[in-house]
Amino acid sequence: MRLVTLRLFAGAIVASFGLVACGSMEEKPKAPAPAAVAPAKAEAKTATKSTNVKAVEVEGVISSVGQRTITFQMERKGKVREEVVGVDDKTKIEKRGNAAKLKDLEATDKALINYEPNAYTPALAIKVTGKGEIKKAGGDD
Repeated sequence: MRLVTLRLFAGAIVASFGLVACGSMEEKPKAPAPAAVAPAKAEAKTATKSTNVKAVEVEGVISSVGQRTITFQMERKGKVREEVVGVDDKTKIEKRGNAAKLKDLEATDKALINYEPNAYTPALAIKVTGKGEIKKAGGDD
């Protein structure tokens, strides 16, 4: 009987030690994997870059109107340049002092275009100020 009691007591001690050991392993917080940290840093850099881009307002003549874009001409360094900029639902369009839609814009409309150059974002605002003349674009760089 004494041997059985001793075995049960020893078994209980081993079992409780195992539970304590397992419990202490579960309580340790795991360090994040390096791969999980890297994307967060990349996102932070992207956000910083996008905030550095500043919108400009240029005067140009609309040379064509697409389904979600306009192409406009502007003069830079004595040469006629063409730029394409996207238009979305947030782009504020004004023509003859009233709110307008993309379909209301026409080739030869002279406009002030507020957009972020070198960014793939739609124009912020387009305000038609009159009529202009479409010129041959290009030139040597």
